Amino acid sequence: MGRPHQQSEHHDVTALVDNLLVRGLSTGATDLHFEPIDDGLLVRARIDGQLADLELLPARLCDNVVARLKVLGSLLTYRVDIPQEGSFVWGRKPTLRGAAPVDRDEKPNAEFRVATFPTIRGERCVVRLFRTQPELRSLDTLGLSDDQIESLRSAVAHPAGLVVLSGPAGSGKTTTLYAMIRELRDRFPGRSIITLEDPVEQRIDRIAQIQINPHGTLSYEHCLRSLLRHDPQVILLGEVRDRATAVAAVEAALTGHLILTTVHSGDPAETIVRFLEMGIPPYQLTSALTLVCSQRLLRKNCTKCAPGTATSCDACLGTGYAGRTAVAQIVEIQEIVRSMILRKAPASELRTALETQGPNLIERAAALVADEVTDEDEVARVLGAGPPVDAVRAV
Repeated sequence: MGRPHQQSEHHDVTALVDNLLVRGLSTGATDLHFEPIDDGLLVRARIDGQLADLELLPARLCDNVVARLKVLGSLLTYRVDIPQEGSFVWGRKPTLRGAAPVDRDEKPNAEFRVATFPTIRGERCVVRLFRTQPELRSLDTLGLSDDQIESLRSAVAHPAGLVVLSGPAGSGKTTTLYAMIRELRDRFPGRSIITLEDPVEQRIDRIAQIQINPHGTLSYEHCLRSLLRHDPQVILLGEVRDRATAVAAVEAALTGHLILTTVHSGDPAETIVRFLEMGIPPYQLTSALTLVCSQRLLRKNCTKCAPGTATSCDACLGTGYAGRTAVAQIVEIQEIVRSMILRKAPASELRTALETQGPNLIERAAALVADEVTDEDEVARVLGAGPPVDAVRAV
């Protein structure tokens, strides 16, 4: 994005903060970082998963900028010694108490979550950006192959079972889950769909969405057990974080509910082992689990600039990449895998068996490199290794 330029010290702080938030939304950023450094306050935007410098504000504006963000988020401006979290909304409804009125003619519809933390140079602030009317993503627009899309469609058509998406934070799991429940809503309008999320990232019509509090009484496990009395047929469970939630999810799947959820794990084999390590009996897991999708996001090559000219390209902000695409390994739990789960086979043995169903993540990524959708550097950054030369033949 180039070297951030110094802002005039006479900027109106309210207008300055609004401008930075609007710029973050317009560039497609998911987060804005306000980082105190020796030279002032560095503002960086997370775009396509990577941080890029946006502005360098003078040191004398640092406290006022962070204070303005705290006012917007209904935080205590006089407490600079503790972490705080808050939120505010543009467009859909008035901002929360203490915030200035929103000019709906100029501000896009969006929700913001503000988190502050004290550092040795002052308060650090991160603002997460949620567009309240985002581009609705369908399964067809995620970048997955046709056979993988068909596998996901088949999984959500089942009346019951456990469907698990795995991958690290920021790998697009939630986006895929939303695409799956939109598919369910449109194909089966008579089915009751409820989501449990932390937080709710997109509002979807005709679906009951509940924001849980993982540190209070509204935990995933407690909410899931209570919801079973509300006649749900499909439940989107934001994440399985512990044994209690895993047990509740498996039990719900075994009693005739379709459960869609996520787990932080590497590949499908590690996901299966993770459930076993959380104490799920193998015989229950083999009956409940129907599909595992391990997913990552790869930045796509910019189509507006030639290789080596990215520094002067406005479309990709000098990065050489514009937009992201999903790459995944999807496996259905077949009989041979069930027998391995029953005897608690190690992840390495499971991995070998699962790869007979189709290409793994590296092989899928190699096909995208061959098609010039992305490049080897991006695959190495995300997956930790470049695609083997002969991997494309496996896809």
